[in-house]
Amino acid sequence: MCIGVFLQPLAVGAGEYYISTTGSNGGSGGIDSPWSTFDYAIGQINPGDTLYVRGGTYDLNSRIRIQKGGTSGAPISMLAYPGETPILDFDSNPSSSDRGIQLERDWWRIKGLTVQNAPDNGIWVSGSNNVFEQLVVRWNGDSGFQLSGDSSRQPSNNLILNTDSYENYDANNHGENADGFAAKFRELGPGNVFRGNRAWGNSDDGWDFWAAANGVTVENSWSFKNGINIWGDPSYAGDGNGIKLGQDSGTHTVNNNLVWGNPHNGIDVNGNANSAVSPPYVPHGVTVNNNTAFANGGRNFRFDENYPHVLRNNISLSGSVTINGPVDDAYNTWNGISVDAGDFLSLDDSGATGPRQADGSLPQLDFLRLVADSNLIDAGVDVGLPYNGAAPDLGAYESTPAVVYLPGDFDENTSVDGADLARWLAGFGMTSGAVHGDGDANSDGAVFGDDFLAWQRDVGAAAAVAAVPEPLAVNLAIVALGALLAGVRFRTR
Repeated sequence: MCIGVFLQPLAVGAGEYYISTTGSNGGSGGIDSPWSTFDYAIGQINPGDTLYVRGGTYDLNSRIRIQKGGTSGAPISMLAYPGETPILDFDSNPSSSDRGIQLERDWWRIKGLTVQNAPDNGIWVSGSNNVFEQLVVRWNGDSGFQLSGDSSRQPSNNLILNTDSYENYDANNHGENADGFAAKFRELGPGNVFRGNRAWGNSDDGWDFWAAANGVTVENSWSFKNGINIWGDPSYAGDGNGIKLGQDSGTHTVNNNLVWGNPHNGIDVNGNANSAVSPPYVPHGVTVNNNTAFANGGRNFRFDENYPHVLRNNISLSGSVTINGPVDDAYNTWNGISVDAGDFLSLDDSGATGPRQADGSLPQLDFLRLVADSNLIDAGVDVGLPYNGAAPDLGAYESTPAVVYLPGDFDENTSVDGADLARWLAGFGMTSGAVHGDGDANSDGAVFGDDFLAWQRDVGAAAAVAAVPEPLAVNLAIVALGALLAGVRFRTR
């Protein structure tokens, strides 16, 4: 699996090198003498090496073509220097068809870069076993990030993780081709995974698997508001689908995604046998589990071809669904399970394009998360994905049952013992602002004798002394008794 790239240690003797907007190719490549151009820097590094890209904007007038690779035990890394944001800007490239980064080899890890304004794709990959993490690809002249191969190379086992692709637009085709993420054409190999990504505001679709012969996985990702003519193109031709799964025999997997606000369809099988593709390759066996599609302009889910696709545990809200033929669909909201706005904490997507969390994961929002008493909780069926409770929830998010702690469990570790008594003792005497962790068992903001009694009830009279390690037991018991009396006097004044 491509995830193994993350787990591989650097090879013995691996070097660390640097590139900077103020560097010089006459330097050593060290942190105090960084290189200045990507072509030169990439030419110097070897399997196991790491190239740190310092922050700032790199004004680039030609593509970065990578034709050397690492190995399974010694991948090559190109990483943003910690705490800095390098922007690779290809606006100066005079070509009308040049890509930004073109990676043709294997075993690379690329993290933390912003790639923008390339005349064609922002990033184009034909290599395998690569990891792309926390990238931003925006304002490019074709799909922001694309996997495609040729007769000699079929990209396989690539992981695209926690990456944003937005506002990519192919002006020459009036927006018809520029997707957020694309994995296209028959030369695509197996095992490619998109996880934790966002695609929004792209001129065509969020994800497009046009003519992909092998299955692609999209999971835990968001696709929204693609195919909207924000460029004012009078001949606009963008499709506006969230995730488009055709056309070919790729057995794609689509799990735990949010898809909303796209003017055409949310999740679209896009495999009509009468299409213009020659020969007319048609997808089969697509698996679509635990997705939430909301307010897409055409249909939230469109599976209208006669092939055995499988759909489970999906939510369709404020939009229609088309299911035809031998499609195997069950435990979805259109299978007799009611759903309405009241099932969700919020239908406001404010913050969806906001900053990611510190680890690169998607923002934590209430948007399209289920309320605690929703009938969609535990309404699904086991499809092999993690879940809580008696059965999986419907939709992209699995709810987490609230943990109820005993009043005397002040450290909230599900065990009532001497450690909790010590917390109560430390907080004793607080008259306001106390919380449970301070020893406030009854949530009145104070810590007094009644809170000790709650601890005593929960721990059990026989276990109360045994819970406190000697020689503190006697002293704490004396203090506790005095505190109890003090608490009573305080409350009866």
